[in-house]
Amino acid sequence: MASLSVKALWSISAIRAPLTGASALSSHRFFHSSRAAFNDSKESTDSSVAAAAEGEGEAETAAPAEAKLPFRRRNFNKWLRTEGARFATPSFSGPNYIGETPFPMNPLFKPTPPISNAAKEEIYKLHRSDSTKYTPRQLGTTYNISIKRVEAILRMKHLEKEMIADGFVAQENFTKGMEQLMGVKAVRSEAITEPLVDILPQVGSPKFEAVDEDKKFTAEDAAKVLKRRPLAEIKSRMLEEERKNPFKLVDSIKGVPQVEAAPTKPISRNSAEANPRFKFAFQDTSKNSKGTFIREKDGTLHQVQKA
Repeated sequence: MASLSVKALWSISAIRAPLTGASALSSHRFFHSSRAAFNDSKESTDSSVAAAAEGEGEAETAAPAEAKLPFRRRNFNKWLRTEGARFATPSFSGPNYIGETPFPMNPLFKPTPPISNAAKEEIYKLHRSDSTKYTPRQLGTTYNISIKRVEAILRMKHLEKEMIADGFVAQENFTKGMEQLMGVKAVRSEAITEPLVDILPQVGSPKFEAVDEDKKFTAEDAAKVLKRRPLAEIKSRMLEEERKNPFKLVDSIKGVPQVEAAPTKPISRNSAEANPRFKFAFQDTSKNSKGTFIREKDGTLHQVQKA
């Protein structure tokens, strides 16, 4: 009986409201499947009501749990839902600072982007091509960086080449990722400059000298009052020192006394234990110690022979 009344209801609604096009097709479909449509609508209504009730229950249980958290933890969770939500998917086109600077409490600290690895490689290649022409001073003037920084770049790059030649695998992908996060650009901005040499004399208490308005007071006169050498003389001495002792790249193992290795005896070789970067030494500390073992990079295991 219930099915007949439902079907009659749908029939009356279809007669009273003549429809055309897609609406007519939709009504025609509902007219022939009114029982199924009624059951589907009832099930969807029941599921939506159940979902709403479940959501309200979770909200009611989450609210007391949130209230039990410490004050700072509640503020932190609130920050994660608002401003901190953008850090869930960080940007790789530059730094992801919370504010405009790395330390929000110190807005005056604004670090400049580091020098790119490509620029460091170029500095190293230029110096290796002609060390007399591309001196640290000349490279520092070209790239607007200090002489000490140029020397550090040359030493680190030289050590890197030695380690790669020795089998060390450089983490180039890690370097590229860090450069993206720190906003490093291939061409450094000309606005970023460093003094070639930092001359920082020991400065004591201020000194005052009474000078007539018509009297000339040069840098040499100021150096005499302060009992120091003039700045021009200091620079000329530094240039003379650079000419006498030019910068040279030295191999990291040069001049280091090499200890004669103890004789070893090969035991086995396992390619699964091979490591292209390191070799390991193991010391047997058991009661019946068998001494020291060395695992080579190719997986070969040696036992150190006792002298």
